[in-house]
Formats: sequence, C-alpha cells, structure tokens
Amino acid sequence: MIFWTRIETPVHPMVLVEEDGKLVEIKLSDAELPDEVIQEELEQHDPDAYQQDSPFLNRVEAEIKEYFNGKRTAFNVDYIFQGTEFHRKVWTVIASIPYGETLTYGEIAEIIDKPNAARAVGNACGKNPIPVIVPCHRVLAANGKLGGYGGGLEVKRALLELEGITFKQKNS
Repeated sequence: MIFWTRIETPVHPMVLVEEDGKLVEIKLSDAELPDEVIQEELEQHDPDAYQQDSPFLNRVEAEIKEYFNGKRTAFNVDYIFQGTEFHRKVWTVIASIPYGETLTYGEIAEIIDKPNAARAVGNACGKNPIPVIVPCHRVLAANGKLGGYGGGLEVKRALLELEGITFKQKNS
C-alpha cells in the first residue's frame, strides 16, 4: 500500500509519499491543487494502491514542522531511494551533509570517485526525490553561488537562510 498526505510549510506545500513504511518521495506541490486531483495523479499507475494519510506520514510531517520551527537539525525518517546507482550514490552523500553545512557539486563528484562528474551531480540533485530530508539545498556551485534547485531558487534560498548558511547572491 502507498500512502500520501499534503502538508503546508513556510516555504512550499509538500506532498509526502510512503511505500512499505518508508518515505519514497516529497513532491513540492501546488497549494491550489485539490486533494482529489493529487489522488488522481498518484493513482495513474495503480488506482487501488494509494490511500491518504498514515501514522508514518504523520511522524514525517511532525519532523518537517520541527525543522521549520528550528527545533530539529536532523531527521529520523526511514526512506528509500528510487533511482539509478549513480543517483543513489549522490543522494547518499547529500543525506550525510550536516545541518548548516554545504558541499559543492564538485566535492560530491570527488567523494563518489567521479571527479569529472560535477555537472552530473547537479543533475542528480535536481532529481532528488526526497528534498529537505535529503538536503540537496545544501549543495552549492564551486563559486559559492546557489546553482539550481528543483523547488526553485527562492525555496533553496529560504532553506539555506533557515539553517544560517551563507551563499553568494547572483550578482556578487
């Protein structure tokens, strides 16, 4: 069974998706999208598989709210990565970046023994299925600038500022 719930956060609404007791996806959602439409989108693959809400997702929601309230710096959430081997390696490194710290795309490429793959690391960051909990917002360009973010640069900027991380603005 697959469960989902929508939560509101200070930076963006999110849809949390659980499969077999593990978080598999956080979708940065449109606040105006009715729950019925979200349910229909999820059910495109298997109409009987998706149900709304679960105790696990309630716990994930509580941890995310604690993060945004400044009361949590690390998550204690079981999750599973669904992606290529390369993506999973990148996401595993990203998951290890401590609160308030950053790595660059190039540093991650070095860590996974692919020193010429900084651009591919950036691509993997953009495909991170579990943003915030797997903190791809903590990955910056080599020059200290933001780089990209699947949820938009305003969301990345807000997450970095929440954690007290400094970064270079576009024109600096």
